[in-house]
Amino acid sequence: MKKILSLAVLILLIWNQPSFAESNWFKQKSPQAQPEQPVESKPDTVLPKGVAPNGQSPALLLKQPCDRADKMFDTIKKYRELMLFTGEGLTFGVQGQAYNGGMFFFVNQETGSWSMLQVYSDGMACMIFNGKKFEPYMGTQPDYGEAK
Repeated sequence: MKKILSLAVLILLIWNQPSFAESNWFKQKSPQAQPEQPVESKPDTVLPKGVAPNGQSPALLLKQPCDRADKMFDTIKKYRELMLFTGEGLTFGVQGQAYNGGMFFFVNQETGSWSMLQVYSDGMACMIFNGKKFEPYMGTQPDYGEAK
């Protein structure tokens, strides 16, 4: 009897729950196809290389492994990589928000493996880049032209 009564109460609770999909609480906008606006280009306008007509530079969304800094450093230890240099810098989120952090570059000069971590003030670290075949650059430097 208790099971039947419990089941009846459960059914009544579920049955009487408000349906937010049918209410105006969370208004849904119906998708409407927006016609693509033609980009007006002026013959005398020259955009810099890599800049789209809307004024935004192209972006690449990436997925980076992140964990507590001590765990990420344990991964570096597995490859016997040693710190080569450090710095501070920014990475940018999907919506353009900037994240400031310390950058650490590790290398194992015997095996050629290397890793770059960014460590944030909350103790989180992300593997920004890693690879193999590390070797110091001994060639000529690029010619950037005269500073203006």
